[in-house]
Amino acid sequence: MKNVNFFIVILFTFFSSVFSQNSKEKWYIRIGAHDVNYYPTKSPFKDFFLKRNNNFIPIISSIELEHKIMKHIGLYLDASLGVIDNTRWRVENDLFVKISPGISLYIFPYHKIDPYLRFGGGYHKFSDYLNRELKVSDEKYFRTNRNNFLLLDGGLGLNFWLFSNLGLNLESTYNHVFAKESGDFLNFWKHNIGLVFRFGNIKISHDHKILIDADKNSSFVPFSSEEKEKNGINEEKKENKICCHQKKDQDQEDQEDSDHDGILDKEDLCPDQFGKKENKGCPDTDSDNIPDHEDQCPNQFGKKENKGCPDVVFLPILFDLGKFSLSYRSLIRINEIAEIMINSFPNSKFYIDGYADAHGKPYYNKILSIKRAHSVFKVLVSKGIDSSRIEVRGFGVGKKKGRRVEITIRKS
Repeated sequence: MKNVNFFIVILFTFFSSVFSQNSKEKWYIRIGAHDVNYYPTKSPFKDFFLKRNNNFIPIISSIELEHKIMKHIGLYLDASLGVIDNTRWRVENDLFVKISPGISLYIFPYHKIDPYLRFGGGYHKFSDYLNRELKVSDEKYFRTNRNNFLLLDGGLGLNFWLFSNLGLNLESTYNHVFAKESGDFLNFWKHNIGLVFRFGNIKISHDHKILIDADKNSSFVPFSSEEKEKNGINEEKKENKICCHQKKDQDQEDQEDSDHDGILDKEDLCPDQFGKKENKGCPDTDSDNIPDHEDQCPNQFGKKENKGCPDVVFLPILFDLGKFSLSYRSLIRINEIAEIMINSFPNSKFYIDGYADAHGKPYYNKILSIKRAHSVFKVLVSKGIDSSRIEVRGFGVGKKKGRRVEITIRKS
């Protein structure tokens, strides 16, 4: 085992020397000890902290190399090796091996407290499963004639950066081992504790933003007064050089595209949101050719004349002959309409149009249609609709309308 630890230390030193060159800020290496937990059969969280179920090896038993392919995503290769006990199978001092590649998803990259999720799969070996039986119940036993397996794992990790390049690492993964008819009899938890090293000239500012050491990229070296005299460099040339640098910086700013939508920030109305060229760099979530900042319904395909909202067609509220009171069924329908007005069309205005049938005199029908519309208006206002969003109208006898109230969206 000492030879294994010596090998891991040499490997760590090798990676440190290779990947720390040329500012390879995207490479990480983690090294430390692992704890393997063989919990009771079919009870992953039972006796989780019980000492006999955990095998903490206070030596270097785990090493991991990771490459960040994007700000929030990294690919890793993890290797663990040690001699452990398996209380579930009543095995002592047996060889445990796990090698697993996978993907890490970083939640707050380049912060001092740096949590992440991880998912992977790989190879697992436990030497002493052969010719052994696991008692699952009083009448059931499980046996496997293998000691090499494939597995899937997933879990959580946390880097706590003590310095820009060095931190503490904690990690916990649940490992599902594949074996015919095994259920979860071979599964286990694996917890890691150790150090994490981030290569390159990366630095973290007080507000946790990534910084690259500027000294290595600087081509400007100040001269002493003697060197200026010797080399014939005067203050005017120095000022020209500084102005040249400032002009380059300005040119770089003019060419920036923060949201990577192919539209330069100086021409982009929404420089922090990926957008379309025809919308001057602003997004159009519902693809109705109306940019979100002008769209009153940005998540619903709509019409330009409706300010980006679709045509709204509500079912009519019906009335009995000569009545303007609301039935129980009508009140339920108005409640549903109020929810749509509030949640789907919070900025739209509406007409409430009342109608009567051909019975009765025109003047009477006109008054009745207004009363019907007003009764619906009062219920909507009581449900939280701003009265300024509603216009009440009474049309008397409506052609082919009958005894009803209709609610429609206003075009302007």
